[in-house]
Amino acid sequence: MSEGEISKRKPRMYNKKIALVGGRVHTPFGMAEALLIEGGRVAEVGSAANLRTEDAEVLNLKGRAVFPGFGDSHLHFMSWMESQELLDLKPCRSIVDIKAALGRHIEKHPLPEGEWYRGIGWNHTFMERMPNRYDLDELSPRNPVALTRVCGHVVVINSAAVKMLGITPDTRAAGGVIELDDDGSPNGILCDTAIRYVDESIPGLKNQDMLRLLEKYGPLAASFGLTSLHTEDMGMFGYDFRRLIDFYASAEKGGKLPFRARLKFSLPRRELLLDFLSEGWRTGDGTPFCQIGSFKLLCDGSLGGRTARLRRDYADKPGERGLAIHEQGELNELVSIAHSSGMQVAVHAIGDGALDMCLDAFEAAQADAPGVVRHQIVHAQIADDGQLARMKKLGVGAAIQPSFVPSDRDMADKRLGSGLASRSYRWKTMLRKGIALSGGSDAPIESLRPLCGIHAAVTRQSQDGKPEGGWMPEEKLSVAEAFALYTWDNAWHGYNEKRRGEIVPGRDADLVVLDEDPFLTPPSDLWKIGVAMTICGGRVTYGGDDIGY
Repeated sequence: MSEGEISKRKPRMYNKKIALVGGRVHTPFGMAEALLIEGGRVAEVGSAANLRTEDAEVLNLKGRAVFPGFGDSHLHFMSWMESQELLDLKPCRSIVDIKAALGRHIEKHPLPEGEWYRGIGWNHTFMERMPNRYDLDELSPRNPVALTRVCGHVVVINSAAVKMLGITPDTRAAGGVIELDDDGSPNGILCDTAIRYVDESIPGLKNQDMLRLLEKYGPLAASFGLTSLHTEDMGMFGYDFRRLIDFYASAEKGGKLPFRARLKFSLPRRELLLDFLSEGWRTGDGTPFCQIGSFKLLCDGSLGGRTARLRRDYADKPGERGLAIHEQGELNELVSIAHSSGMQVAVHAIGDGALDMCLDAFEAAQADAPGVVRHQIVHAQIADDGQLARMKKLGVGAAIQPSFVPSDRDMADKRLGSGLASRSYRWKTMLRKGIALSGGSDAPIESLRPLCGIHAAVTRQSQDGKPEGGWMPEEKLSVAEAFALYTWDNAWHGYNEKRRGEIVPGRDADLVVLDEDPFLTPPSDLWKIGVAMTICGGRVTYGGDDIGY
């Protein structure tokens, strides 16, 4: 499922000054042609003639554009790395395609009986129905199979897996769904928290396995211009926050991180959250390259799987409104504990019903312990004007995923109907109402490439130009607004806006050099712009071949 070629180059730390000259350097105060990096920070910005270039290594940008390094405000980096080596089902447009892809994969990668075959990326909105266990049984009668939907909230397993996991018609999962056939037997479709039956049965990766992935795919992330990742990886570490922190801290100490990692912590039970807080961890702790981020919660599921919690029935399934992962009282308690302890809180909410629950929880927490904390709704896909007014009043921002629009638009129209769909993915409206936004990918759900997200935010189209004029074009962002989502806004949501996110003297030298200036590029071509070089903390983490590096 690889997103591109992997750079073999290891990050190089400069011990002397670097001068980047002959470019289009975008600063808050206008355009400059050159900048000087010293000690991992931007020392000067201006003209090449005025830079203190003595003892500096001079690199010629040859007219390329320089921006602050890209950030991703919400992703699952470890899962993204692992997904690069799983069966890729995104190209499948039918159950026949899924079966053919799985059959080829099994033939090419035979496993001992009892070991798992895994894939990711199928999307049944292109198909006649969801795949079920019977579709998979003929291909793998003895080995368990788990194929994850593109949203990450639905998994289909075969009969061997159903038997291995001990799932029966009476098995239940609080905050999840185990679908049953008409005759009452499990059909192999698991939604949201029910997926943990699979997660807990598949042998987890050891630290050395994850380090191998980091060494292999970390440079690929850097090649996309990324210098900061707000990543939620708890599931990959068995919900062991100590192991997660130790892994990233060790990777930083060993020089293995080509980006800054801001760690999100999914701690869905009170005892897990209190255990974390009892060790003294709080948002902002850590080092410049490995920082404690937010407390992460799931409030509902996905729109594609009809598990996003809506206020009213799904347009294409009367009687169904999705699910809530937590009861309101439990959600309130978790948010209140984290808020009163000084933790930033990020809650996944896609449906408008889930958003109501989140805002009620934030409002209750603020009433008990007034304070300014940059809490976030992750996704915030469906919201009416009243809900947006509440977000603004409470100071709650949103971590949005622009690339969802090209993927979701047809499905959203069917699931929600035109009325509710028109109150979805309202980024321009959110900005006009003063709601803080930051951009991300939710990788491995969408491409990790920020320029793909920027293209989607500006055009609200797929990369082949559909639909003409863009989907709900009144919600398009300008190029400047879209770039801000992945630069300064990302830094602000990480409390780092005084250190990075803009190119000014004294800020960290986290930079991306683009082959073309996006302000001079047709919007339809934004996703095609190449990354010539990425610099993080003064280290060249990717590229530079044509710039003299």
